[in-house]
Amino acid sequence: MDLASCCPLMRGWQARVWVIKKRFEGVPKLSDFEIKTETMASELKEGEFLAEALYFSVDPSMKATADKLKVGSVMPGLQVAKVHESKNKDFPVGVYIHGYFGWREWTINNGKTKDNQALTYVLPSFLNSENRRDDTESLNVNHLCVSHGLGMLGISGVAAYVGMLEVLKPKPNDVVVVSSAAGAVGHIAVQIAKKVVGCKVIGITSGKKKGSWCQHYLGMDYHINYMTQDVKSELSVVAPEGVDCYFDNVGGDISNAVIANMNQYGKVAMCGLTSEYCGGKRATINQWQILKEQLLVEGFCVSGLRWKHKWMKPIEDLHKWWAKGKLWTSESVLLGFSRCPEAFIKLFEQGNIAKTVVCRTMSLCNPVTRLNGAKSSPTHLENVLNVKLIVKLLWAYCSGSETFIVAAPYFNIMFLRLYLYILSLYSLMKKCIPINKMCIS
Repeated sequence: MDLASCCPLMRGWQARVWVIKKRFEGVPKLSDFEIKTETMASELKEGEFLAEALYFSVDPSMKATADKLKVGSVMPGLQVAKVHESKNKDFPVGVYIHGYFGWREWTINNGKTKDNQALTYVLPSFLNSENRRDDTESLNVNHLCVSHGLGMLGISGVAAYVGMLEVLKPKPNDVVVVSSAAGAVGHIAVQIAKKVVGCKVIGITSGKKKGSWCQHYLGMDYHINYMTQDVKSELSVVAPEGVDCYFDNVGGDISNAVIANMNQYGKVAMCGLTSEYCGGKRATINQWQILKEQLLVEGFCVSGLRWKHKWMKPIEDLHKWWAKGKLWTSESVLLGFSRCPEAFIKLFEQGNIAKTVVCRTMSLCNPVTRLNGAKSSPTHLENVLNVKLIVKLLWAYCSGSETFIVAAPYFNIMFLRLYLYILSLYSLMKKCIPINKMCIS
């Protein structure tokens, strides 16, 4: 079959991609990226499939990966996509998939990945429920979106799970410290330690707002704002008994300060080095403390060979804990393929909370799409809450706010459509730009 005839968005077989225009110097800039087009094959080979990108993941570690690529290379990264054509029985038409396809709108792939790349796989049934009408009765799909396959139920959640439960292995009442606690990985790691294991959890964040958010939504016991507080001295106050486990997302001086407060036989799980991704000062590791206290320091990468084939168990457990109310997540959703670089750059400006994804187009972006099969109508209380949410969203938008963060347990599709309709009318009348950023969880 001629693929062009079934994919009207790809007339002429030119698909857009973001490429690296020039080497990053420090924090990436918009001018470091460039949109180009690539010519797609008109027919699939045996074993290949054609997938349309829906959501793109942006993660700080992508900076380190991109630094190793040549100028002109497609910007690397994970995405959730939908299969439109297939000659591969493992990736049938209509399913949602997770893949390391980079910043490209359309992908022809065979499902194979390199040793250091995350696997390409069909999302689990609880994220593919749109194609499984029979399971909507037993699954609370109202709050799940396929984009969670990049966050809580994807690489971010798996990293938190592996680092906390496979590397650190804390026991109940252990003192656990998580750096970048409000980040995509950190906010899941905090909840696993606190709500699943039962530890005393201290989070390190880059601001008071983030720390308060962690304590309010994640149940964290204490937070330390490293921008205004001395991490080493604060830890000695909030954890006089010492630190047993440290989930390290940042490296650098912050990590040395935590290591200085660790108990004998303590464990460190090194997940990321955000303090060094943009050329920050490299701290000398506190080797004497590691030797003296006989600490176990272990680095891990869930997209590497050691862990990449073991993702399904963590994802299933994370979903189970979410269904039981032990896990909570939030997403920042930026609309439009053109905003991939902007979303990526914002990660290094210390303003992001939890997971950030980019939805390719407004028509695809529905934060509560998995509502199919919902049998009950919203209650009066839910209607009141939804009206208040719409007013809050509109007020934020009209006042020029760029970020809408809404914890909306009762937000339903009817009110989402009403909000978007009102917003569209307002934008049309005022000739405003489209909605900038929406976070619905």
